[in-house]
Amino acid sequence: MLAKVTVSLFFILLVWGNVVSGLGAGLACPDWPLCHGKLIPPLRSDIFMEWMHRNIGLIASIFLLLLSYRRFKSYRGKVKLIPILTVLLLLAQVVLGGRVVLSELPVDLTTIHFAIALIIFSLVFYMAFFSENKGTLRMDSPFFLIALMVFIQSVLGAYVRHSGAGLACPDWPTCLGYWIPPELSGSVLIHFIHRTLGYIIFALALLFFALSFLKDKNIRLKSFIILALVTIQILVGVGIVHSKLFFLTTAFHLAIALTILLVSLYSWFQEVERSNV
Repeated sequence: MLAKVTVSLFFILLVWGNVVSGLGAGLACPDWPLCHGKLIPPLRSDIFMEWMHRNIGLIASIFLLLLSYRRFKSYRGKVKLIPILTVLLLLAQVVLGGRVVLSELPVDLTTIHFAIALIIFSLVFYMAFFSENKGTLRMDSPFFLIALMVFIQSVLGAYVRHSGAGLACPDWPTCLGYWIPPELSGSVLIHFIHRTLGYIIFALALLFFALSFLKDKNIRLKSFIILALVTIQILVGVGIVHSKLFFLTTAFHLAIALTILLVSLYSWFQEVERSNV
């Protein structure tokens, strides 16, 4: 129960943070760790959203510490480093979060902040799945590759958003009326790379689904779910462009990305578990 709640809290935290960013409320609490110098600030809508983001983060952190302590006691050998690393990353994330606010949301720091959050989220899911040692994680799984690609794409998407490149290509499927824009630089280049990587992930998901027919039905089902989610993700990405970055659409876009990441990690971890039975 503790593990499931912790994963859920971090999922909500990431999506809530996306909504805060979409509403332009990232600096609604301009100080840190307080908000407008108070524990409970004036509850204006934008202030409430950012203040709740911090509170969800606090609650999620407490659950993470409890889960990490429990796994530190149950893990053996080098695997004990995972709960230790997760707690250290959490501490770094808290400090960096304060720096992001006080520095008024610099693009590089906000992107790094999001990347660390995704790593923590993945490690939390690892600790939720494995209650004790289950052998070595193999990196030759197609599910690991999908998870890695989704991680990179999500971090790149965060950079696209925070750098203001979300509408650098205001049309779809073309970009500025071209399949390949003549001037690939600046925000157009960043946006175009993000789109291209999305197509590559779709191609990989399609390939893995086709190859899954050579394996058991369980792998085929998981591959199909990932392919379906990636397809929906691309369509939602199109919706983001046409809705001019509507905040609920961008939040849904991240929620799907996190779901793809979870399904990929779950499938990968199951392979590891079966190989060590």
